[in-house]
Order: sequence, then C-alpha cells, then structure tokens
Amino acid sequence: MKEVSMRTYKYIVLILLISCGGENIEWSKAKLEDAYRPYSIEKGLIEYKYSGEEEGKETVIFKDWGHWQVRIKETQSQNVPRKRFELITPSEIVSYQSTCKCLQYKIVKEGDENKGVYYYDTTNGEYVQGNPYCIKQKKEVREIGGIRQLTCVEYDWEGSIRPNAMYYVLLSVWDTASPKTKQKLGPLMRQFAKEMSIGFIYASAIVEMPTKKDIAGKKTTFYKVQNRDVRLFIWNNIILGSEVISEAGKKIIVEAIKVDENPKITDETFNIPPDFPHPVKYDTTSLIFKREKNLAQQLINIYLSEKGGGM
Repeated sequence: MKEVSMRTYKYIVLILLISCGGENIEWSKAKLEDAYRPYSIEKGLIEYKYSGEEEGKETVIFKDWGHWQVRIKETQSQNVPRKRFELITPSEIVSYQSTCKCLQYKIVKEGDENKGVYYYDTTNGEYVQGNPYCIKQKKEVREIGGIRQLTCVEYDWEGSIRPNAMYYVLLSVWDTASPKTKQKLGPLMRQFAKEMSIGFIYASAIVEMPTKKDIAGKKTTFYKVQNRDVRLFIWNNIILGSEVISEAGKKIIVEAIKVDENPKITDETFNIPPDFPHPVKYDTTSLIFKREKNLAQQLINIYLSEKGGGM
C-alpha cells in the first residue's frame, strides 16, 4: 500500500505541473468524456505497416478524442493469415477475427463460463441463451514443407460483442463523485487515459529518450521500455511506431505510413460490416465481462487510492 500511495502522489504532482492542453475546465460540471480522453486530437485516420515476424497492414479510424474507434488489421505470420476487426465505443466492444471455418457447433448452457452468453439462432432469427463451441472445423491433411499435417483450408469471420468494462467502471466512479471530488479527479482521469492509450504495462516503465523521429510527417517522442526490448514512438498520446524484439530474437516493427487529422467520417464508419455473421453476445453477468471489470477496477484503484485524489 505504501508503494501504491507514493506512486499516486507522484502522479498528482506531475498532473499539477502539466495543464490539460491549455484548457480551462470546470471539472465539477464536466462529463466523463471530457475528463477521460484517450487521444489528444479529436479525430483521425492512421494507416500502419507491419514488418518482421508479422507482415501486413492496419487501419485505425477514431472520433470524439478516441472514444469511438474502429481497427481493421490484416497480417500474416508463419504463413498463417490473420484478420481482425475491432469496434470500440463507450458502451461496448465488438471484436471479430478470422478463424478456421466451423462446420459444426455444440451449444452449451450450463456452467458459470456459459452464463450471460447468447448466440444468434438463424432458424428463429433471434438471440437465445447459450455458448457456441466449434467441434468441427474445415481442415484437410496436406503436405507442407515435406510434412503431412492437418491444415485449415477455409477461413471465416467469428465475432463477439460485450459491454465496455473500462467505461463501465469509470462512469460509476465519475457519476458518484461529488463536485469537489471531480475537481481532483478530472486531471487524474486525463493522465490515466493517456497511460492506458500507451499501454498500462508499459506506461510505468517507459523512459523518454532525447531522440525524436519523424513518422508519416509527424514528430514523435521516442520512449524505451525498461528491462524489455521495446521501443515506442508517440505523438499526441498515439503510438505511431513500435519495435518489439522477443526473447527468441523475433522482431515485429509497426510504423504509421499515413496520418490524416481530418478524415471524412460517417455514421457507417462505425458499423459492423453487413456481410459479417452475427456476433456472440456477452452481458454484464458473463464471466468474461466480470473478469474485465475486475481488472479495470484494479487498474483504476492503483491510480486513485480513494475517490477524488486516489480511491
């Protein structure tokens, strides 16, 4: 507890020294979205290139300071294609990934791990309680590199949708805080959002280096992560580049190749593609949400030992 308190104290001192972008905010009347801002620019479109152990591309589009994000990733590693689609909003998180096409499912309703889970029944055209487990995939035995092995021959999208646990917890903290407490919470929320954007695991261990690097026309700040072979290049709370080398010596390099601060964004930008299958739904009673909620609460508690200046 002493270590946590000292760390919280350091953050409070740091925040008192740093203004919130020159803004004069009356935190007692502000909304959570005003305090917790993942990024320092209101909207943007960023295209990334992956190289090294993982090759491919990723596009990130966001609005409302990062409260709304869509991420589309297409990469390949060890000859295995990987596609991901993620939609993040204050209320929910939608995640899709390409997996080996499933030919047969088994629906399970019993057990804590299947509580609060719903799948789309195509026969009746509605969601019903039950967790679908794939028990047969579209695979064939093929020779790869002189070795015969069971290989996936067709991929398909598989998705899920669940409440946004971090916003769920943050909103509870903010809405139950008194106007006086919000005056202290506001700046802390800004700093917390910044570190969550960088990655909480890295945030407490990064060291700013004197070198600057231009990436996609933007001057980034170079950070190294202590005791890890990780380099981050950050601009406006956004990671525009990273270099990660594993203990096995495998390197993955990610670098932005395009940054648009004024992209054309429509409501359709943040919709699930119409050709995607219905996602599996998790509600607030599901095990996955409870775990994410507990983690979010722990992270916030580290920052705020008690409400208003630390929870």
